Amino acid sequence: MRNPVRRSPPHSRVAQLALAAALTLVPTSARADVVVTWMKLADYAEGKAWEANHAYRTAKNTRATAQVALAMFEATNAIERRYTPYLAGITAPAGASVHAAAAHAAHTVLSTLHPDQKKTFDEALIITLASVPDGLGKTAGADVGKRAGAAAMRRAALPEATPLTPYRPRTAAGAYIDPGLPSILPFDVAMPPFFLKTAAELRPAGPPPLASERYARDLDEVRRLGAKVSTERPADRGLLASSLLNIDYATLLADIARRPGRTPAENARMYALAHMAGDDGWLAVMEAKMHFGNWRPMTAIRNADEDGNDRTAMVPDWEPLLRTPTHPDYPCGHCVYAAAVATVLEAETGPAPAGGIRITSFDHSPAHSLTVPTWKDFVDEMSMSRIYAGAHTRSANEDAEAIGRQVGRKALAGYMRPLTNQKRQQ
Repeated sequence: MRNPVRRSPPHSRVAQLALAAALTLVPTSARADVVVTWMKLADYAEGKAWEANHAYRTAKNTRATAQVALAMFEATNAIERRYTPYLAGITAPAGASVHAAAAHAAHTVLSTLHPDQKKTFDEALIITLASVPDGLGKTAGADVGKRAGAAAMRRAALPEATPLTPYRPRTAAGAYIDPGLPSILPFDVAMPPFFLKTAAELRPAGPPPLASERYARDLDEVRRLGAKVSTERPADRGLLASSLLNIDYATLLADIARRPGRTPAENARMYALAHMAGDDGWLAVMEAKMHFGNWRPMTAIRNADEDGNDRTAMVPDWEPLLRTPTHPDYPCGHCVYAAAVATVLEAETGPAPAGGIRITSFDHSPAHSLTVPTWKDFVDEMSMSRIYAGAHTRSANEDAEAIGRQVGRKALAGYMRPLTNQKRQQ
């Protein structure tokens, strides 16, 4: 799942396990959820691409996971006819296999975006289709899936004529600035949104003025709780800050998708809405980051004597607990993604799902997993982890959460809406 976390790859072992889990779909498991299987493969493909080339992210593949989910939604929904389509023109004849449609939709997208891994996807397709009886239903499903995959690719693509503006560090002429390039690439703020009108549609008011009491309060909180050596940060919060840096959204979604009684179209819709809302939230936050260009806590704390605020304290050797990302502070990328996804998933499970919400990490063992009771707690934990990490201020977090919630609500209110029984029968 492409997100602020997806910038870091799954460990090799995690990726291997994801592939193994996907390829153990034997012919007798006809009821196995094909959507979960292929979403695991999408995550595996992304991790594999990172291992092969750390600069693998391009304008072509940056939305790969959302495209896979959207393609499977359109393919399965054309057959089940449960929701309003997001894309127009995907139809299916009676009797088309929903499993074949979903598998071919995902295969079409993944093979196009990761051609060097096509052998893996071909093998997965063979195994998935082994549980589908040969005949017209299988053939028709394959055709639906291929058309849905091609349509999803076209919809999420960056138009060739889109102007791309490279990052230009803000500095005074002749003054030194860290020459490292940011992890925000030019297409990150240029991709066409799924649910928003423009990337700037939800641009927030901006960070608190440097001379304000709110700014001083926020900075002091990070100085105390986010320092590399802190006497005020609880030990477990420091561990969680590291664990939540790269959470496994795929497992989070699969836990819901595997609940009894869910259909492929229902699961594909959930994956699509979550990924697409997350991508729109990320787009909105990247646009705001580049617009405001707000300094990170490490820079602000070390230079607090120059901010014009008597309430702030300069600590010239202050270091954050975790590495500071190479892009501006405001708003928070982790926070917007968590809030957008949580808004979508709360509509699936309710605010407090039975058994809680299990959060796992790509970077740590299962012992570092965390279970929280509500989706609000999920977002709160993600946001606080960035303060404990020394990476963000509370203002950056709260404004990002607001963007994420707005994107999630727009997605739920206007797209892929459930059809009435009468419409479904037509």
